[in-house]
Amino acid sequence: MLNLDPISALLEALSKQEQVCPLQRLAHRELGSFIPETSSSWLDSVYTDVSNSPFIQSYLDGGRQYRNRRWIKVPDTLSVASDLHIPVCRIINTIVENLGPSGASLARKAVIGKTTMPEKEDGPKESFIIAIKATGPSFSCPKGASLGFSNVASFIDTSLESEADVWLHLAHMSECVKHIFTQQPNRRFFRSLLITEKTVRLFHFDRSGAQYSPPLNIHEHPELFIRLILGITASDERTLGLDDSVQWTTGSGGKKTVGTLRTIGCDNTVVEYDLVTGKKPIVRSGLLGRGTTCWVAENERRERFIVKDYWVADGQTSSECKLLEEAKGLKGVCQLVSYEVNRGQTVDFRGDTSTLNSSAFQNRTSVRIVMKAYGRTLGNFTSAEQVLGALRDAIAAHRALLSRNIIHRDISLNNILLGEDATVEGMRGILIDLDIALKISGLASDSRVSPSIGTRMFQSMVTVRSYAGAEEYTPLHDYLDDLEAFFWVFAYIILAYKPNGARIPVNRFQKSTLGSWDENPPHSAYASKSTFFTSRTMNWEWRGAVDPGWHDIYDTLFLKFREYVWKNIAEPKHSLVFVEKTTRPDGSLAPNRFTAILEKVDDHYDHIIGLFDDTLSKIQGVPEKPLDTQATCPTISSSVDSAPPTAPSTSSADTASKTSSTAGSATLLEDTRVVEKDPKPPLDEEAAVAAPPSSPTSSTQQPSTPPVEPTNTPSRSKRRREEAELEDESLNEPKRKCPPSRRYLTSRVLGSVYQFCRTHFQ
Repeated sequence: MLNLDPISALLEALSKQEQVCPLQRLAHRELGSFIPETSSSWLDSVYTDVSNSPFIQSYLDGGRQYRNRRWIKVPDTLSVASDLHIPVCRIINTIVENLGPSGASLARKAVIGKTTMPEKEDGPKESFIIAIKATGPSFSCPKGASLGFSNVASFIDTSLESEADVWLHLAHMSECVKHIFTQQPNRRFFRSLLITEKTVRLFHFDRSGAQYSPPLNIHEHPELFIRLILGITASDERTLGLDDSVQWTTGSGGKKTVGTLRTIGCDNTVVEYDLVTGKKPIVRSGLLGRGTTCWVAENERRERFIVKDYWVADGQTSSECKLLEEAKGLKGVCQLVSYEVNRGQTVDFRGDTSTLNSSAFQNRTSVRIVMKAYGRTLGNFTSAEQVLGALRDAIAAHRALLSRNIIHRDISLNNILLGEDATVEGMRGILIDLDIALKISGLASDSRVSPSIGTRMFQSMVTVRSYAGAEEYTPLHDYLDDLEAFFWVFAYIILAYKPNGARIPVNRFQKSTLGSWDENPPHSAYASKSTFFTSRTMNWEWRGAVDPGWHDIYDTLFLKFREYVWKNIAEPKHSLVFVEKTTRPDGSLAPNRFTAILEKVDDHYDHIIGLFDDTLSKIQGVPEKPLDTQATCPTISSSVDSAPPTAPSTSSADTASKTSSTAGSATLLEDTRVVEKDPKPPLDEEAAVAAPPSSPTSSTQQPSTPPVEPTNTPSRSKRRREEAELEDESLNEPKRKCPPSRRYLTSRVLGSVYQFCRTHFQ
């Protein structure tokens, strides 16, 4: 008889591999392409100062939890992983009470919580997990529940030894940790455990990605196991991975009341700011990358500032701090107050990384910048005069930066703030965010344009076209790419807003146009923008799509701006892209083929600024219809379904942080049971009221992260979320998109084909 066992075994193995792949893809999407397993020496090096060996040994010798070389509360055999929840909780709580510092058991407690987690086959489902519930200066109790992502110090997953799956834990934690970093905005890193009836693994998450330890036998190495428990339940918040330069005072019910932020001032002395009550920090939603967090703070004179924390990758081309120093005194450019560099490095959290190459681990350094606070982002304008004045002054500020050999490279709706005084020329619009700005020696940088750099919605035609070009022909980024980006910002505004700042009703033209500008891959953006400039029917289509209140400005300023950008910037550059190569055969830069266009610096800026000045002189004094803040402003759905995200500003910082969701996201954490440190009669039940788990959503949707404290946000308040700060072309940092959109397949495909055909066959 034919023996089918080997075939059956092979088919079973292939089936398991197919099931794991989605989990790997989910983990890689959030944590990077390579997630290393460390050596066992990493476990030996962590948490060495949380307790001393004599105390640990004395505890073990007591025999209450550990006897005959095993943890007596852990069953030898298990039928399901959840059978470990109660024994592990009791072990943890007993260790914290006996070996932790005084009062530790009041501030840290292992409880059984509930989250939504990814599964191999059936999609996300509710799952129970052990959470270390915490109190202290960086934790707060969520509204309507006793446990949430805002008051968790660590997570412990349980599994049968035979079913322990690193990728399942990584996929689960990648979603949970996103919520942790959002609701604990002073997080520097987060650690979790995966425990079976025999072994434990330590997992580490930071802005460089993740890593995990090999399995450690908890029965054979009880001292090290205890040290891991004391580490993830530590009373010292720095040990837990929190930045203690940001601290809060908690009031009744565990709610944060007032907070402070310490930093180094311009005279190298310690300065303490008060966090503005009611202004929540704006937090970048992704795990991997800069992790930008912006705080609204004020000094003792009640002067307001924006404090920006982020993580810079090693080898980044320019330092924002240095560029802001050089930009001091420039009108219309955000002004630096002070900065701190090297506040910490991700390599310091990870042990020995010398054996890993740069593709496996890229070190990041924490930077803090304190800047003067201004108004809200450009999308919060309330009159045509205000938005035109802001755009005009932002263009003038860009010119001022160029005079100091700096190009911005990320002109976008959220990187232009409204000035506090709309009557002062030069300060009506403020250019911010020099994250990816470059210092240049001429009129162009030494860095090629790339669709992955900047905000896709507003990128120049040369930039979005470069996705398909040979590298030797890809042009260098120059100031004209930024000038063209200002035009696309203006075009977005008149297509998406009314002159009084309200969003216009949804129409098919918006979906097709704005959706294609934001597409990935960028061929649709190139086709659509090319059509915009060359189509004979464009004027008629756009005029019919914009709000009638724009018609006078559309017929004069907008069409003249469009004509100038096409005839003097986009079309001349477009025609020269493949005339000459960017580099010589030896790899050095060849003479810039756009020199004749670039040299007309004053002509370009004078003409464009003049167009705005002429229009502003005509509309000044004409009353604009005020925005009805009580009305619900319509948003562009499908292709552009939400208002553009908000950049860091004093008026928008109170917007609640949001995080990207994926199929299988952990969107609910509910405290279901508290397990006491020693066996007592039945479990102590803690009531918890939490929102139901969210259903799977696409990666571009922005779910809430319940339970979360409410914010008193105006109906038009928007925040910076997926429009990310430009990343340094490293690892798998997701492309920036503004605004995020949910596109119907039909409109995406047909819209792209329609635009492409019009571009190439008219």
